[in-house]
Amino acid sequence: MTMSLKAQSKDSISWQAKSVTNGVTKKPVLFGMSSPELMLQSVSTVSGDQLLHRPAFQMENFFYGTLPGLKVSLENGLPSSQASIYLRGSSPLIVVDGIPRSDANIPVSQIESVSVIKDGLGLSMLGMASGNGVLYIKTKRGMISKLQVGFTAQMATSKEIFRPKHLDAFSYATLLNEARVNDGLSPLYSQTALDLYQSGTKPYTFPNVDWMKQILKDYAPIQQYNVTFRGGSNAARYFIDLNYYNQAGFIKEDKSINTYSTSNNYKKFSLRANLDVDLSPTTLLEANVFGQMFREIATGSSVTAIYSSLNETPRNAYPVLNPDGSLGASLQYSNNIYGKTIYSGYTLYPKTDLNIDMALTQKFKGVFDGVYLKGAFSYNSSYREALNRTKSIGVSYFWQDPNDNSDPTSANYTVLSTAGTQANSSSYNRQNRLLSGNITLGYDFNLNKHAFQTKVVGNYTNYLLQGTNLPFINSGLTFNAEYNYDKRYLAEIALNTMQSSQYKPGKRRGYFPAAGIGWVISQEDWFQKNLSTINFLKLRTTYGVNGDNGSAAYYRAGTGNVSDYYNYMKYYNSTGSVYTGGSTIISSSYLYEATLPYTSTWDHINRFTAGFDLKAFSNTLTATVEFFNNEYSKIPQNRITNNSYIYGVGLPSENTLKYRNSGIEVDLAYNRTFNQVNVYGNVNATFYKTKLKYNGEPTYPESYMQRVGQPYGIIFGYVADGLFKDQTEVDNYLSSYATVSDYNPQPGDIKYLDLNGDHFIDGKDIKSIGTHKALIEYGFMVGATWKRFDLSTQWAGIANNDAIIQDMPFGVNTSNNSYGHALEKHLNRWTATNNNPNADYPRLSATGNGYNTRTSTFWLKDVGYLRLKNIELSYTLPDKWTHKIKLSSARLFTNACNILTICPLKGTDPELLTNSGSVLPNIKSYNAGISIQF
Repeated sequence: MTMSLKAQSKDSISWQAKSVTNGVTKKPVLFGMSSPELMLQSVSTVSGDQLLHRPAFQMENFFYGTLPGLKVSLENGLPSSQASIYLRGSSPLIVVDGIPRSDANIPVSQIESVSVIKDGLGLSMLGMASGNGVLYIKTKRGMISKLQVGFTAQMATSKEIFRPKHLDAFSYATLLNEARVNDGLSPLYSQTALDLYQSGTKPYTFPNVDWMKQILKDYAPIQQYNVTFRGGSNAARYFIDLNYYNQAGFIKEDKSINTYSTSNNYKKFSLRANLDVDLSPTTLLEANVFGQMFREIATGSSVTAIYSSLNETPRNAYPVLNPDGSLGASLQYSNNIYGKTIYSGYTLYPKTDLNIDMALTQKFKGVFDGVYLKGAFSYNSSYREALNRTKSIGVSYFWQDPNDNSDPTSANYTVLSTAGTQANSSSYNRQNRLLSGNITLGYDFNLNKHAFQTKVVGNYTNYLLQGTNLPFINSGLTFNAEYNYDKRYLAEIALNTMQSSQYKPGKRRGYFPAAGIGWVISQEDWFQKNLSTINFLKLRTTYGVNGDNGSAAYYRAGTGNVSDYYNYMKYYNSTGSVYTGGSTIISSSYLYEATLPYTSTWDHINRFTAGFDLKAFSNTLTATVEFFNNEYSKIPQNRITNNSYIYGVGLPSENTLKYRNSGIEVDLAYNRTFNQVNVYGNVNATFYKTKLKYNGEPTYPESYMQRVGQPYGIIFGYVADGLFKDQTEVDNYLSSYATVSDYNPQPGDIKYLDLNGDHFIDGKDIKSIGTHKALIEYGFMVGATWKRFDLSTQWAGIANNDAIIQDMPFGVNTSNNSYGHALEKHLNRWTATNNNPNADYPRLSATGNGYNTRTSTFWLKDVGYLRLKNIELSYTLPDKWTHKIKLSSARLFTNACNILTICPLKGTDPELLTNSGSVLPNIKSYNAGISIQF
């Protein structure tokens, strides 16, 4: 339950109510709050309540589709892996309650609101530390009321989606034989072997093991509980939240073999306590404590190694167990996946985060009325430990002639490895500390209809990685002034100077000015008389100079070393050995010069934004539309040249890259009641295009080869024209059209276009092949309430997005002459019998075919999608029921996540564009719970 401002008496309104002006909640901005009606900055906000009840271990997974310009990119389905966050294409700085953070993974039950700050004026106050935008999280605080206790319990079941569909042993062996023949090699499997794979009569020597079913469960549970305490008085207010999250993994375990768990499991314990104390009528003390403990358990071989093995090991590699009960293996595949999950021990990863914030605000009265002074300090620490309790496994290779039906003897077994003893060690892979502080001196005053808000802010951040590196220090000073006349004409300026420690002395400081103007046109008398259906309309524009010194990415990565950014210093690498002659040969290591030192600078970004904010039809419709143009320059890059061979050492980066990112952003919301049904919704979309303006490239032989003038980061490759149908088509191509550099095409190979007409397929036939259309990132939420029922849906999508998906089968491992897996979708390949020039895959190769795997339009796929991220149905119990059992309210809810995906790409998750390697699949989940208030 929350307490509205209307329920308070005038005398009881205290500090927490100061964020409300004329009934409109203020939006967070850097080092303060601002009224939406008078704001010139580009800030979009979503309430934390809209993010509730989603079973997700990482905080980023709450944000899909909720805010304009904000994109979440999942890179691994491993629950503890961070998803990447992009704001208008760049990685934003994460700020929590005004403090930049390195490890922010906050339970949504503690979040009041989430905002994104996107324009040059809004970002100016952090200078070169916030140039890629800011994701601002405001946590919940106490309020004036009696103690309110809330409890929420949730239970979910999850299922992996888009699991790879591997071929059975017979189909795999058949395709591998076909691929070897295509390569001019003899088949690997005889007809007898193929028959035995198909019949399954010799499961130990001709196995067909469905490793996915053998190792992984179909479903895994998720639990989540939290308890909140909230309340307070005029003197002090508090908010306390305790949160517990437990997500099981999909790896099976056998408790009859081990007394400890070998299945992957992820637990998170969180505690937040936010306290506001009025030390006097003009003095406010704010104290925040946030602590979080993670406990991740993995198999001794690691979860990613298990999934990697599942995606690399064919079903015919070896049996799970040999006839004598030993772990199966083969000469090529000597690591039994079942043994790696059950017999390899386990690894425990304790992880702890601690944040402590303190802030003191003093307001002055009398002759200094309107003056205030605020100081804030924050301590943040994060450590990651690995407790190693692993052990090696013992495996044996079993072989018996297919015609031998006698009982096996020891002669049929070859021991490849023996089981080892369990290790007992620990190590730290993160010991990070972030210290942050700021002090603000402000003066707010009115002169008739003129209103001024001014402040000077000094801020300091010290980030230390691993406890041994040099600290990464940012320090800045900003003057900010806001002005409005009669709440109609608006203006704001910001002047920031900041220096950063990673740059060369004398080159560390930058200056970042910004300004904006606005007009609340709906305040004009003529507007109100003639356009009464529009309740509010504000026109605004801002321009600002920002910088990016990598703070956002560096804080979030949590790893690094000093050479990543102290690049003006000379470095030497130590490697190899030098052997000196004489009667005795002596070996010693040597030093050699690393990359040349260079003086770099921060990325420069000039941001222009223009837009309007509107409310219409009795405030049932709200809209924000913005145009933005961001010019990036002095981006570090390596020179496009081979001069490094002349220097004898790698060339340094230079601040030469330039590109533009511009587009239009739309954010619409609707809320209206029809009889007993309240309908509400939100639609947000960002349409943007990029253009590379300079990268130092040479003049290429063909104009279409130039990167400059193309979208920044667009895919370059060959243009494919289907597959060669037969040898006649190949011969005609080679004789009358073009020859190919260092390769003789075969039927079933990809046919490339000769773009420059020189009758030769080479690097001069490479052009931009990705889409030139504006990238569209969008999301929408639609819901309705009827009586005590509430139904809502949250969608997220991307359009006009291309990617190269090049997933040919087999993937040779040259170290042990083994072949990787093949998938069911590889059956739709070109063969000499089907002659299908439109097959999904060219002719197969067992040894790799560099000609067919060139980057080309053949592998270019539309990876746009629309996904139902969350659908929830809830029911609030009648008061007459809950009051009987001494409850203020009770709500039952059920929801589902990721249950529907609309995408032209088949068989592959559009968020995880690979079905191989150590990448875990995404999940869908079904969740139910209850939320009660005492």
